[in-house]
Amino acid sequence: MAKPQFRWNIKLKKSNSYLGTVYLEEPLPEVEDVIMIGDKKYALVEIQPGSTRDSHDVFVEEVKKDTLKK
Repeated sequence: MAKPQFRWNIKLKKSNSYLGTVYLEEPLPEVEDVIMIGDKKYALVEIQPGSTRDSHDVFVEEVKKDTLKK
């Protein structure tokens, strides 16, 4: 049996700009985790249930290079 997939609609928190959609399997990232989109890093700041059971609206903020832990 296939694993369930979750659709995440990625948006910038500051401007509500749509960045794209990704399909993920468990384990799912959590708030404060950092993800890569292209060559930029984004921190997850909010995850909201979407219009269907398997979709979520995920708001991110770009991580500046000087704020990353070394």
